[in-house]
Amino acid sequence: MANVTLKEIVNNTYVKAYIAAADCNFAAVGYKEHGARHARFASDTAMGILSSLGYSSRDIELAGIAGYIHDIGNAINMEEHSLSGAVMTKRILESMRMEPKETMAVVNAVGAHEDKEMIPNSHLTAAVIFGDKSDVHQARVRIEKFSELDTHSKVNLACEKSQLGIVSESKVIFLKLRIDDKIISIGEYFEIFLERMLHLKKAAKYFDHSFVLYINDKKFL
Repeated sequence: MANVTLKEIVNNTYVKAYIAAADCNFAAVGYKEHGARHARFASDTAMGILSSLGYSSRDIELAGIAGYIHDIGNAINMEEHSLSGAVMTKRILESMRMEPKETMAVVNAVGAHEDKEMIPNSHLTAAVIFGDKSDVHQARVRIEKFSELDTHSKVNLACEKSQLGIVSESKVIFLKLRIDDKIISIGEYFEIFLERMLHLKKAAKYFDHSFVLYINDKKFL
């Protein structure tokens, strides 16, 4: 069995192809970016969460691996992409001879990261949720004509800055957003992203933390 690293995952031919295909699928319909930038963001954020919470170096790397490949199922279809992604992940990791227990931990995180009804079932899943759902940024918008943007794209375009952090003393995980309310109102933001924020709240609960959202320095949730 091999101690598969994040670097090996990033450089894997199949992983590169699947992430590129997933992003092309979204680009074809003008949907937000889901390519290597999002994969790296999710990976770095998932690792940062577990690092801040004192998890082992191997757990942190596994979170990085799961975060990087969490969306490869979009190469097939956006619907149920977490489940197709889990199957694809299993095949990739088995071909790389990752230890079975680690393989299933990563597969589980990929397959469960879109389950919004439940508290996450593992630290890897919760970390990947933070990596995925906290990625709100102008760089994700593809369409240049403002008149053609849907509300979802306007939310990302309006986000000038985002910061995810942990206050260990009070056991709080926070997300701070700076929103240009000339592009979209706070009300429109919640219309699109409330479900996402509640998902982050459940992920924080797994770690026995509360989740706090700040928009333009005002506390929400």
